[in-house]
Amino acid sequence: MKDSIIIELLQNVAILLSFAMLYENIWIQKEDSKSIITKIITGIIIGGIGVALMFTPWILVPGIAFDTRSVMLSISGLFFGALPTFVAILICGITRIYIGGAGIWMGLAVIISSGGIGLLWRKFRPSWKTNNYIFELLALGLIVHLVMSVCTLLLPSDKILITFKTIALPILLIYSPACMLLGLLMLKQSRNWQNRLMQIKLLESERRLSKIFDSGNIVSLMLNKEGNITFCNDYFLYITGYSFDEINGKNWFDLFIPSEMKDIIYQIFIKGIREDNILSNNENEIFTKSGNLIYISWYNITLKSDSEEVTGTASIGVNITDSKRYENSLKEKNLEIEKQNIEYKKLNEELLIAKDKVEETARLKTAFLNNISHEIRTPFNGILGFLSIIKDNTLTENERDLYINIINKSSYRLMNTINDIVEISQIQARQLKLKLTEVNISDIVNEMIDNFETYFTDKGLGFLIYNELLKTNEVIGTDAAKLKTVISNLFLNAIKFTKTGSIEFRIIKDGDYLLFSLKDTGIGIAEKKLQLIFEIFMQADVSSTRQFEGAGLGLSIARAYVEMLGGKIWVESELGKGSTFYFTIPYNCVKLEKEGIPDIVPLVKEEKSIKSLKILIAEDDEASELFISLFVKSFGEDLLCVKSGADAVETLRCNPDINLILMDIKMMGMNGLEATRQIRQFNKDVIIIAQTAYTLPEDRENALDAGCNDYITKPIQKEELLTMIKKYF
Repeated sequence: MKDSIIIELLQNVAILLSFAMLYENIWIQKEDSKSIITKIITGIIIGGIGVALMFTPWILVPGIAFDTRSVMLSISGLFFGALPTFVAILICGITRIYIGGAGIWMGLAVIISSGGIGLLWRKFRPSWKTNNYIFELLALGLIVHLVMSVCTLLLPSDKILITFKTIALPILLIYSPACMLLGLLMLKQSRNWQNRLMQIKLLESERRLSKIFDSGNIVSLMLNKEGNITFCNDYFLYITGYSFDEINGKNWFDLFIPSEMKDIIYQIFIKGIREDNILSNNENEIFTKSGNLIYISWYNITLKSDSEEVTGTASIGVNITDSKRYENSLKEKNLEIEKQNIEYKKLNEELLIAKDKVEETARLKTAFLNNISHEIRTPFNGILGFLSIIKDNTLTENERDLYINIINKSSYRLMNTINDIVEISQIQARQLKLKLTEVNISDIVNEMIDNFETYFTDKGLGFLIYNELLKTNEVIGTDAAKLKTVISNLFLNAIKFTKTGSIEFRIIKDGDYLLFSLKDTGIGIAEKKLQLIFEIFMQADVSSTRQFEGAGLGLSIARAYVEMLGGKIWVESELGKGSTFYFTIPYNCVKLEKEGIPDIVPLVKEEKSIKSLKILIAEDDEASELFISLFVKSFGEDLLCVKSGADAVETLRCNPDINLILMDIKMMGMNGLEATRQIRQFNKDVIIIAQTAYTLPEDRENALDAGCNDYITKPIQKEELLTMIKKYF
């Protein structure tokens, strides 16, 4: 009986060894790359081994047969994984059903639980191979077979106790250790295979490394701890141009390293040798035999004796000369590209600024044109509207006077707007020229004060003036007309934006310049608007809700004239507290010759009554002709009217007793200036007053240069014209 048990046990062991051989020779070599079909075939083989175990049981006592399928299935789950183990469980389960008997349900439960526990162990304890693997395998065997003992409850009740008593000892002494031993065997097989695989890889790596060292791209070098060369490969000799005999035993740093880097690199080497901490990676230039420089990228390790003493270094390197040159070329190109990018960025910024300026200018230009339209249409509306009203015969005299006053104010406002537009157009077209004369600054200031005195009085504003030149009464060379325009525009600007308080005007010497300043207590200007208010199309307020009338060109004209005079203009202001405008002109006291012809003084041969003047009106506009005739008829009934310059010249030749000519500048054919020049060739006594719609300072100068005695601008005011006539008669 005992011999039979031993034989049966040996048969089970032999079958389990075949299971282990299956793992070693088929499975572990390509465990991670098995196809599904291969896994199924492996499961069928494992199931066949399980069937063989079930048909070769060993009998411990009559009626109770043992086999080791539980050991095989649990180890299968642990080593082979899910699909092969599921197939094996299925085959073993079908076979157990076929065998039948009273223990059929226990047998099925043992098959399923054994394989399942192995799979669960594989999933939830993946590190069992490295951490206490003997304990892990023994614990697996105990748990599998403790569950097996529980499965005895599925036997008929009369066999449960006897079966449990029979299998308890084999479970502890045979099955659990068998499970551990089979697992150890297969684990050793796995490790042996891994070792063989590593040896193969190591041999392959050594072969490849040897091939690399023999190739033409890798430099190998060995130095002793003093830095002397003890070994190098053929490729190193090839790229440096030396033979081994020429460099063997020579100091690496003296022979190959550039002098400016030699001491630094040598000290790093010696420190690495002394501290056993050699620099593992580095790049450096080395000299070839011909004196050229090449770049090598090194990987370094220390060499040690059996007593762990550092004996030198071993290095492998790659010749990166071409790539380094290419890299340097790329760096140069990158620097060029970066420089271009900086230029492009600067250009883009300038374009963006220009774009913003264009957009801002377009916006402000639109607002400016809207403002100009408003400034023209608004007074026109007052003129036309009240002209239609005063036709009403039912108006009282006071109402009529009020409406006529409104028409006059609207006319002045319209005329000022038109004058500014014409003047700024002349400035932009660069048609204006300087006419330098001797100018008494104090006289100009007094004239400006006289002109604006009523403005200050009407608004109740205080006016202070400080003129440093008042006592010296000095004369400088400048353009009087343009200077007057600048001061006038600044006065108008200050009066317009100052509701209460005072205006202060100062003139002082500032080196080679005269400094003018005009300070007001008006509304002030926002800081971001300070540089805009002198620009054409730009005002401090261009909105549709602005509170102050005007085209907003006065300051642009003032700046243009100041710059023409050789000075500069600027403003300081605080919103809500007022502004101070400054401008300078050169302080030039050199005497200048007057331009133009001398003033013409009429030579009256015989005293005539102002009531009996003979007057010639040269005017091609019928309305203007009628208007002037009505004004001057009080000076004489003898009025002659012509419509061209040529007719004016001819009429004077035929009527030499004409006392006064009112000469329009712009007429059909010969203009008024040319007619005046021709008249002066044969008559220097007749008084000629130019009357024109031109309003620029140059127009007055041109008229006087042509020979006119005086100049009056349209629309002509009756009082102004009569005063001018009385001046000469």
